[in-house]
Amino acid sequence: MFKELIATGFGIGKLGYAPGTLGTLLGTPLAYLFGYKTYLLLVFIVLFYPIAYTSVQDMLNRTREKDPEEVVVDEILGYLACFTFVEPSLRSMVLAFVLFRIFDVLKPFPINLFERFPGAHGVIADDLAAGFLVSGLLFFLIQ
Repeated sequence: MFKELIATGFGIGKLGYAPGTLGTLLGTPLAYLFGYKTYLLLVFIVLFYPIAYTSVQDMLNRTREKDPEEVVVDEILGYLACFTFVEPSLRSMVLAFVLFRIFDVLKPFPINLFERFPGAHGVIADDLAAGFLVSGLLFFLIQ
């Protein structure tokens, strides 16, 4: 039950409509709370990754799907990664949201390479790659 709550973003992913977008929205208040404390953000991502991994892997085992749409913890972590190089302001958060969703859906190179990792690593890693890429782009767009 706990693993499912984590994997689905406390049930957000089970609402049925645009779960990836809703999961990304769930990441917005967290991004704002971290502010421009990159070290805290990175520590959170590193420490939370094993929890996310076991939760996602449990969902993969139960559903037997490669990337169940109700799993949104990857979108939450990916969106948080968007703020490793930029401060979360209204402008950067909106731009990050739009760019992250585009990259998450289209999975351009090199993001698509991370999707090939096995199991939960592949589910989470492509979103983290998208988030870090968005963060780099925002650094140059906003500065």
